[in-house]
Amino acid sequence: MSDNPLAETTAMDEEIVAYLDGELDSVAEAQVVRKLSEDAAFRARLSQLQHAWDLLDNLRGSEADDEFAASTVAMVAVHAEHESKSQQMKVVRQRGLTWLAIAAVILLSMSAGYYISHRRVTRNDRILVRDLPVIEHVDEYRNIDDLDFLKALEHENLFPSEVDDGT
Repeated sequence: MSDNPLAETTAMDEEIVAYLDGELDSVAEAQVVRKLSEDAAFRARLSQLQHAWDLLDNLRGSEADDEFAASTVAMVAVHAEHESKSQQMKVVRQRGLTWLAIAAVILLSMSAGYYISHRRVTRNDRILVRDLPVIEHVDEYRNIDDLDFLKALEHENLFPSEVDDGT
């Protein structure tokens, strides 16, 4: 016996269905007849499937009328229209997201460009602001001939590091 009882049942059902449909050759049919005489589970399953076959044969065949066909076609058309609208909305949404991403990239590029150009344009102004305390006193420094004297004054903290602009 195998580890998969479902596979065994499926194989048994296929063999019984082929027997009931008359699709087996004489050797396979003889094997099924032998199994029926020896195996009670096989006989019970054949009985179940034969009963199902008989019930299917007793079902009254019915034909679809024009109203059923029309309503089925209408339902298919409604479903197809819904799918079409859903697909269109998906395409519109994807386009919107694409344009949003493009706009974000452009905005980011413009911001980076502005920052870089602003830094380059104002570089000289920042240097002047940094050197403003020296520039304010340049006339006084011209009168001093000795650099060591200036260093001594700086050491005495006579040059303020920040300029008080009166505010």
